Amino acid sequence: MHSAKRLEEIAQILAAQGSVEVQELAKQFNVTGKTIRLDLDKLAKMGMVERVHGGAVLKQPHTDLFQIRSRRQTNTREKQAISQRALEYIEEDDIIIIDGGSTTQPLSRLLGDKRITLLTNDLLIAGEVLEKENVTLYVTGGRLSDHRREGVYTLLGRDAEALLQKYKVNKLFLAATSLSFKQGLMVYSEDVAAAKKAMLQAAEKVICLIDYSKFHQQAFLTFARLEEVDIIITDDRIPDHDVKYLESRGIKVDVANVTGP
Repeated sequence: MHSAKRLEEIAQILAAQGSVEVQELAKQFNVTGKTIRLDLDKLAKMGMVERVHGGAVLKQPHTDLFQIRSRRQTNTREKQAISQRALEYIEEDDIIIIDGGSTTQPLSRLLGDKRITLLTNDLLIAGEVLEKENVTLYVTGGRLSDHRREGVYTLLGRDAEALLQKYKVNKLFLAATSLSFKQGLMVYSEDVAAAKKAMLQAAEKVICLIDYSKFHQQAFLTFARLEEVDIIITDDRIPDHDVKYLESRGIKVDVANVTGP
């Protein structure tokens, strides 16, 4: 088993149990205790767990990193403002991909005024446009995510990637679990990373929708370098020095103003 896949599964065990022991994990994954200790050290460096004698415990402030349903309920005003700004980039007769995610799903609800073709691997996004007559919908095949109990209904695997690789689109509206200036755009799952890479290859222009709470964070896997992104749309919590840094790397930063009480 690859290290990233093992980290993903350890994270799920931590989310369910709150703590893990080195020897139990070593036996479960058929690896040495040293390998598991290195895995737990990586999680600790990400700030996700606290190392204790013989194992690790999940840091409570970070439990929502593994609970997708709770993430959908956070930063909702910011995500709505980001989606409203993203809508301005969609033109009549565009062919677009909307990636699955809690920041991109609100964008799909706003579609319908312009005639477009939409490709997605997310069943929730597909559901948002079923009755929108101006949207021609394509949904990838593939295996339904293992995290459906957490509210994730993305289609993954080779079938999904093959269809994504078959088409070329004008714009990709991309989501990410975290954005690190050093590591790039990151997620927790190998299958998700592979699907996102296929989307990137299909798109002429890449627009990343990401609220500022995900900046300067780390996950397990990098799926894109920052330079692979043309535009980042985020909320107005982003400081000027972060905007200037991203612009220095050739990325346009579009800041959505969050209004209301």
